[in-house]
Amino acid sequence: MVASGSRAEQSVLHADAGGRIVVGIHPAHVIGRLARPPALDLAKLADFAALHDDAERTVYDGVRRLPFGTALHLSPGRAPRVERWWRPALEEDRSIRPEQAPGLVRDAVRDAVEASLPADGDVAATLSGGLDSSMVVGTAAALLGPQGRRVRALTHRPLPGADEPGGIWEADDGPYAAAMAATVPGIDLDEVVNLDGTTPLAADDWMIRRTWHPPFNPANQVWLNEVVRRAERTGSPVLLTGSSGNATFSREAAGIVRHLARSGRLGAVLRQVRARHGAGRPWAGAARDVAREAAPERLLAWTRARRGIAPGPGRPLGTADLPFRRELVSDAAIAQLALIEGHLPATRQRWVDFALNDESRIGAAQNLSETVWWSDPLSDPEVVALALRLPEESWIASGWDRGLARSAAEGLVPDRIRWRRTFGAQAADVGLWVAAAEPAYRALLEQLRASPSVPQFLDLDALEAGLHRGLTDPATAQLWQAVYGRAFSLGAFAVWYEDEVLAAAS
Repeated sequence: MVASGSRAEQSVLHADAGGRIVVGIHPAHVIGRLARPPALDLAKLADFAALHDDAERTVYDGVRRLPFGTALHLSPGRAPRVERWWRPALEEDRSIRPEQAPGLVRDAVRDAVEASLPADGDVAATLSGGLDSSMVVGTAAALLGPQGRRVRALTHRPLPGADEPGGIWEADDGPYAAAMAATVPGIDLDEVVNLDGTTPLAADDWMIRRTWHPPFNPANQVWLNEVVRRAERTGSPVLLTGSSGNATFSREAAGIVRHLARSGRLGAVLRQVRARHGAGRPWAGAARDVAREAAPERLLAWTRARRGIAPGPGRPLGTADLPFRRELVSDAAIAQLALIEGHLPATRQRWVDFALNDESRIGAAQNLSETVWWSDPLSDPEVVALALRLPEESWIASGWDRGLARSAAEGLVPDRIRWRRTFGAQAADVGLWVAAAEPAYRALLEQLRASPSVPQFLDLDALEAGLHRGLTDPATAQLWQAVYGRAFSLGAFAVWYEDEVLAAAS
């Protein structure tokens, strides 16, 4: 039997090698033990371009992945069998009072962070200006401080001249990270700035060669690569992150009031009006907000704007522009796009699915380094299991969106971050990085057209047309990378595999 872990950190891959099963944690480990390298899974790549990632399939045909909490059973003469061994309770435990929840969450996160720490030495961590990474870093600092150990917090900051995105987005998380380092003992702040002007294409190449996996967010890959390199140089065996936090720690309020209303918990709905008034909303505004959220089949407009890349004011690119082959994508990918675009209502079941989701791309981060463990305490099984058990009202008891996380972080995270209502637009300066990069994208496009596989999962005419749609415009460059840059990354990965793995084996 081979079992996966119960955190979304490391992939366990397996494949049938002519009647025997080979297992590894890196695609190269598995592919190198097969009689010949497998073809690319074109449907998986099309789904990936459509923002969907099936946890069990890899981008390699016939190479499978064990989602976390599952085991692969191997018996002579029998087909391999995958079964789930981790089965958390999925129903609310309404015996937990909402006022108890912040302390329970705080304790669970503390235990998960403690389990992630090495026995000695300092540790590295990613730190944005948000609740998730700040909670992990603040907790780690509180645990390590009494031992005279420190957290080296790595924060991406934009180049001077980066435009502010506006609305709920801010270009620079640096002031929030600086506030964290200034007020929480035991944190050394290390700012990551793309002074060399590394392009997403160059970052993709470095990442692909290390992981044998396509990047999902090419703009963020620039600073993620540098974070890993700095952790390697300083000898930190662990890089703490809060990647899974919005599923398990800082869950947003979308769909919760509707669930309470449909469950007949009208007292909880009325208490939410009072809680929002206590959080600063006028009585009339609080009542209108709660009534709208409780209405049947009404999804909040701000949820669509915050959680997806659907078109809207100031957002000229959206999911309709994704240049993948529509005929190749799965029904699950189509449903994922519908959810992103706001065509499906937020429900408890969709959040449960999100909390248990274990995308195959997550494990690729671990393979960025042979010496640094990419550790996400907010995906710890105890944190996930507790989140699933908490009564719905506990997430919004304070009247604030992400209110439970804000309450749990008290004393560990500065109030400037705890009560922040904006989000950091990481890589907001990407337009400056790619100011002269269009020729490189055009050269890559010619390689993609010559590839035997890329035209089968990407719409290359749409991708070429995308080169005229705001690659370097500061107002659209980040969206351009989310829509077209990801497609270029997928194509670059396929060309690399064809040229350097398949061709070498033929």
